[in-house]
Amino acid sequence: MATTTVEPKARKRRRKTRTKNVSPLPAIVASQLKADQINLTPGKEHVICPDCKTWTPITGVLGTPVLVPHHTTPYHDRTTTPRRCSSSSRRITLDTAIDAWRADLAERTEVSATVASRRPTKVLPKPKTSSVPAASQLKPAPLSAERVRRVFRQHQEQCLACMGEVKDRTGQTMPCPDGERLAVTFLRLFRQEPKRQAVREFFARERRRFDREYAGAAPKREAGWAAVLPAVQNADQLRRAAPQGAHPTEGPEVPLDHLVPRQAAEQPEKGRLKCEHCGATESSLVDAVAAGWCLIIRRPHCGRCVDRFPAWTRTSF
Repeated sequence: MATTTVEPKARKRRRKTRTKNVSPLPAIVASQLKADQINLTPGKEHVICPDCKTWTPITGVLGTPVLVPHHTTPYHDRTTTPRRCSSSSRRITLDTAIDAWRADLAERTEVSATVASRRPTKVLPKPKTSSVPAASQLKPAPLSAERVRRVFRQHQEQCLACMGEVKDRTGQTMPCPDGERLAVTFLRLFRQEPKRQAVREFFARERRRFDREYAGAAPKREAGWAAVLPAVQNADQLRRAAPQGAHPTEGPEVPLDHLVPRQAAEQPEKGRLKCEHCGATESSLVDAVAAGWCLIIRRPHCGRCVDRFPAWTRTSF
């Protein structure tokens, strides 16, 4: 009689908590948590632990729901010694309906997406670039036959056309325009090199001659400066000795009792000033200056009429 072997099956795991130990801490109320802090999907119940802030499964949903015993650090973190969280086996009160939790979660997700779209993007600072020098500040490197020769040799070592490996349809070697241009430039600079060397030597001689003449004229410049230095020092002493606002002792007095020729020609009456606005008169220039008279567009105005015009239009006598 044949016998059949039946594979053993694992018993169905009970949904109740396997341990009778319950944390003495007060129970967590699901209705007091935010929708994104708890997951009430059937078979995937999780909650953020209030102590270690990690997602922790909920066991015993059909009986006494509690938090699964867990550590304060993630399971993959091996850098620290694992320590049991104080909220292990802590009771949780599931007083929130699944439909209400899903609606609240969908609304919160939509609001978060709207806020993220309104949030301005981060302003990245522009990289600091150096300013481009002006055309007058550019210093072109002088061309020399030796430098062009080195560039030409380097081009010949890298260019396939100069090596003769590039051919046309008829099988003939194609010339390289860059190599020809460098060769022509090298030959031109090589022919001009003696003339360029003569010009450089001429400028060097002129520079040395100018330096010798400038050094020879230094005693004459020092002697001329020594001759005028006492006069400059005397003028500085007189300027410092003069009081603020006063004229130098050797200068003439300012004529205040009569008008200059241009101002006298503009006055309608000889020796008298007349206001162009109100017709007031003054007997002399000294009295007019003391009374605050000014010129407005080269016309005299009394102190009362001057205030009618802006300050930038006034000119003192």
